[in-house]
Amino acid sequence: MNAIKVHILYEYGSDMRPHASSFIRLLRPLTHPLLRDRVLVSYGTNYYEEDVEVVVIDRLWRPDVKPESAEELLDTIRRNDVKMVYSIDDNLLDLPTEREDWPKEHHLQVFRLFLREADKVLVTTEALRDRLSSFNSNITVIHNALDERLLLGGRLPPVQPLTGKIGTVIGYMGTRTHDEDLKIVLPALRKLWERYPEQVRFEVLGVLADKKTASMFAGMPVSFIGPPQPEAEYPLFMLWFTSRVRWDIAISPLRDSPVTRCKSHIKYLDYAAIGAAGIYSASPAFTGSVKHMETGWLATHEHEAWLEALERLLKDEQLRERLAYNASYDLYGNHILARRAGMWLQAFDGLSSL
Repeated sequence: MNAIKVHILYEYGSDMRPHASSFIRLLRPLTHPLLRDRVLVSYGTNYYEEDVEVVVIDRLWRPDVKPESAEELLDTIRRNDVKMVYSIDDNLLDLPTEREDWPKEHHLQVFRLFLREADKVLVTTEALRDRLSSFNSNITVIHNALDERLLLGGRLPPVQPLTGKIGTVIGYMGTRTHDEDLKIVLPALRKLWERYPEQVRFEVLGVLADKKTASMFAGMPVSFIGPPQPEAEYPLFMLWFTSRVRWDIAISPLRDSPVTRCKSHIKYLDYAAIGAAGIYSASPAFTGSVKHMETGWLATHEHEAWLEALERLLKDEQLRERLAYNASYDLYGNHILARRAGMWLQAFDGLSSL
C-alpha cells in the first residue's frame, strides 16, 4: 500500500511555534515510527501547494486568522484537488458563554467554516462529536494518547524526588484558563492543610492567571513550579514533567458546563505518566476512562467530596500506590501511541472516495 502524503497546518501563536495540542493530536502521532511507512508528513504554518493528498487544519490555525484568510486557504486546497481534514479538540461554540475575551465572533466564523467545508473532522471525545454533528456528518473520534518516547518517569516514581520531600505532595497542573476549576477544590485543600499542617504540601504547575486565586493559597505550604523556558514547548515539557515532577496525589477538578463536558481525559494520562494517584471530577471527561477506586478517584463537585478523597488518600498509602500503579498500567497498556497510532491512519481511510 502506498503511503499517504499529509500536510499539517498546526495551530500556532505569535512565536510561530506549534501549540501543545498540535503536538499531542497531530505532530507526534502522525510522525510516530509505527506510521513511518504509511504516512509521509510535512507540516508548517501555511499550505504552499505542496504535492500532498490531505491537508489537516488544526483548530484556528493562526493567531491573526480571519474569515477571508480561511476562505483563501480553502480555495487553494480545493484548486489543487486536495482533501481537507479539520482537527479540533474544544467546544468553541459554547466557550463565549464562559469567557469574555476569546473567541471573538470572527474566530467562530472561521470555526464554523472549517467545520462545514472539511471532508472529515477529527475530534477527541464523543461529546464533542455530538455537539458538532450539525455542521458535518463525517466526524471521527480519536481519543488522546501520549507519546511513550516522551515519558521518562516509568511506571513507578523514583525513590528520591527532585527536591527534599517533606510530607505528602499534592499537585495540580493546568493552563492559565483553569482558575475557575481550581477554585472548586481550594476550600478542601485549605481544610486538609488545617487538619494536617505537618503532613501535606502543595505544588501548582501553570494556571493562576487570576491573582485572587493565588491569594487563596495564602499561608499554605505551596510552590508554583514550571520548566525552564527553553523546555516549555510540549515535547521538552513532557520530558521535564515526567522526569522531574513527583506528586503523591494529583488533582483535576473540572466545573460542569457545555464546554467541559466535551473535554478529553488528557489530565488523567499526564498524572498516570508521573506515577501519581489522581482525584478527578466525576465529569464526562473522566468517567469514561477513570475507574473509581481502581485507576483513580472520581469526586463530585461538593467540597466535602474532595476533602473526603484527599483525606483518605493522605492516610492510606497503600491505596495511593495501588491507584497510581493501576493508572500507569492502564496508560502504557491502552493510551500510548505505540498502542494507538493506527487510529490516526484509519482516520484517512476512505478520503480518496469522497
